[in-house]
Amino acid sequence: MTYISSIDDMWELKPTKDDLIAGAEYASITLPWTFDRMMINTGSRGQQSRSLNISKGIVVQEILRRELRRKGKNPLMQEKSHRDEDLFDFNVKVEGQLCKLDIKSFNYYSDYADVGRSPLSKELIIKNSGYYGEDWRRFFPMLVPHTQILQPKEAYCFVMASSIDPRQNVDKNRFDHRLTAFPYGELLPFLSSKRLCLAREGANKGIYIDCKYTTQALFNGPEIKLVVIGEWAGSLQKHEIGIKRNSQVSDIGPLSCVSSFQISRDDYERMYGSIEISIGRNEFGDIVLNASKRNINTLPSSRLTISREDFTNLILPTDYKIYVIGWIGKNEFLEKCKNYVGWVWPLDRINKYENQVWSQITENDRIMIRRIGFDDCIQTKPSLLRAGLMKTTGKGNGACCYVFPNIGYGGGVKETNLYVLPQDLHIMDEFGILEFFEPK
Repeated sequence: MTYISSIDDMWELKPTKDDLIAGAEYASITLPWTFDRMMINTGSRGQQSRSLNISKGIVVQEILRRELRRKGKNPLMQEKSHRDEDLFDFNVKVEGQLCKLDIKSFNYYSDYADVGRSPLSKELIIKNSGYYGEDWRRFFPMLVPHTQILQPKEAYCFVMASSIDPRQNVDKNRFDHRLTAFPYGELLPFLSSKRLCLAREGANKGIYIDCKYTTQALFNGPEIKLVVIGEWAGSLQKHEIGIKRNSQVSDIGPLSCVSSFQISRDDYERMYGSIEISIGRNEFGDIVLNASKRNINTLPSSRLTISREDFTNLILPTDYKIYVIGWIGKNEFLEKCKNYVGWVWPLDRINKYENQVWSQITENDRIMIRRIGFDDCIQTKPSLLRAGLMKTTGKGNGACCYVFPNIGYGGGVKETNLYVLPQDLHIMDEFGILEFFEPK
């Protein structure tokens, strides 16, 4: 098999408008069914970021599906519900064996303030395809979170995407709008828990919500139309309601969960107040415990407040494009990791452009390293982790690389990842897709 070595070995692809719409539509309905492994931010911004990541995943999947067909791969499609897991996986044949390929994509935002990076290009990736030194501006690790490495995946496909940051503006480089807000904060578990949703449907007892539009505007403008997106009895539900100034619409339901809320671009522009969502009725009275043994079927004490800043446009920018770099089998990935060293975050007072080697290994580090089977990579004299891992503090900072730059607090990787380099990946033309799965 051939490893990537030139720009011609990678695919540079762009989505169609249909791809962008598919990503947005899917992201608006699936958060209750998507495991949030990091649970760092359950606020509004955190839910917006999760939904945009899902939109990106679907768009990448659609682009790859079309390119594979163009190349004569003719993948067989198997429909899956948005409630199912592993939606971004393909089934592929590698050396005659059928295996599950996990798509890993990372995003470069072209409108970030200058942090010292060159613009993303295939040439830049190839130029630095073998670099794993301290300078994160030249470092292109192919990342797999340590929490996922024991999952039953046999191979990984790595993709890098480039566009403006879709979180910063709902209009820039957009051909359409899907302005969407999500349950967050205290009401998030009650409205969007997968476990509670299934329990409500099993008992055939749902919830009903009330929506009130509160504004300080001195005139009676047109009503705002709000679409409440949720589920009931295993089916998607969309309730479109009109809310007038300082009035309330009650008894919206029955619902087993609430996925999101949407408004039009015109209503977004004239929304001068906030929409308050409260629980009108809860027909289901049983105790439902979460993983922390807390009853999540408890009426929230507060209301969910949604204003303009809580809406994000799930349609990705029209300048969105992807570089499909290559693929690698999981066993080879784990073996190649041992060719590299571990990194932790830069110390800005020394050099903000350089990661530090992972030399201080705590007991918690040892537990994690042992769990993923890398305990033989811990060197004692001198102390060093001789394996490709990038560490996070867990408190906002992590080891940095090209796509996760040092921007101060919040920079770097958000969780500890294993890595290999682009030079370790096989070219995309050397695998054959047998079938893959996509949501209905």
